[in-house]
Amino acid sequence: MIVFRFLLKSFMWLLLLVVLLVAASATFMTLAPTFGAKPSGDSLARMKLSRHYKDGKFFNNEATRISTSQPGESMGLADYIFPAKNKNPDFPLPSLQFDKNSFDNGDFVWFGHSTLMFRSRQTNILIDPVFNRASPIPIGGKSFEMQVKPKLDALPAIDVVLISHDHYDHLDHLAMGELASTTELFLVPLGIQAHLLRWGVPVEKIIELDWFESHEVGETTFTLTPSRHFSGRGINNRFSTLWGSWVVKSNSLSVFLSGDSGYTDDFKLIGEQFGPFDIAFVENGAYDKQWAQIHMMPEQSVQAALDLNAKLFFPIHWGKFDLAKHRWVEPIERAVAEANKQNLMLVAPVVGQVFQLDSPPFEAWWEI
Repeated sequence: MIVFRFLLKSFMWLLLLVVLLVAASATFMTLAPTFGAKPSGDSLARMKLSRHYKDGKFFNNEATRISTSQPGESMGLADYIFPAKNKNPDFPLPSLQFDKNSFDNGDFVWFGHSTLMFRSRQTNILIDPVFNRASPIPIGGKSFEMQVKPKLDALPAIDVVLISHDHYDHLDHLAMGELASTTELFLVPLGIQAHLLRWGVPVEKIIELDWFESHEVGETTFTLTPSRHFSGRGINNRFSTLWGSWVVKSNSLSVFLSGDSGYTDDFKLIGEQFGPFDIAFVENGAYDKQWAQIHMMPEQSVQAALDLNAKLFFPIHWGKFDLAKHRWVEPIERAVAEANKQNLMLVAPVVGQVFQLDSPPFEAWWEI
């Protein structure tokens, strides 16, 4: 009887602990600003009119599964908890101090992963700015060590911020808060306005677009185009906002930005409609065979650049965060090998290095 009472009491304490943990987690996800907000009002009404929205969710142009793992296949959590020696860099990655005072028309700069900036027609354009953790909590998502860590306050005044989708490695709520008062315009896929509003961005600075909708800033046209991916910042809100790629065109420049995407026929369609491109920034990292329909393998990234009819191929979505099981340097090694095989010019500066398209850099800095 004494043993039974002890077990019952222990069970009740354990149950209470579980309830408290669940309640604390729910409260955190409700109150913490990093999780953003749900679309409502005119924004939600526009979403419901989209051809890519049904039953409360957005969908891809082709059938897509988030997980392509086979029954019994390990998710490889041990690779994250106990990474192999060569999984992450064991030295500070080469990088340069960015000088905003010398940043001029035609200049491009990469800040690691999918964050980059360029200036066209006196317009400073910043893409998927992530300068903090690629995680909603202070566990995981930490940037690799760099010789010079990119900082948001080192950038010039931004005219246009482009967001591809609302995942944490592409939409940094702390960065959005810093940019809210100084940036002129935020161009985002449908539904993302709600996040930005919660983080202090004025509604008059936000323009939401559906696939193939455009907005002009001066002589530059920004068009949201499809990608094959998904969205969501919480546990149960996947597909709740739209995702996409971007086409940026003026009379003197044509740029493609992939966002995140599995390989898709959309690349060829975009290339036919908007190409050729002077340069294509294409996702090339954080892939796995278990995510084969929502992230590309490096060889597919090269093929995407060819489909897009791009003169220059710039691999992004690698070199900053540990978000997959592969070695940190594997994406660029495979991309270089395939690009050489296909006679496609690959651009690879170090983080913080400013360059122009008439002299595209290739620095094999990862071999140091």
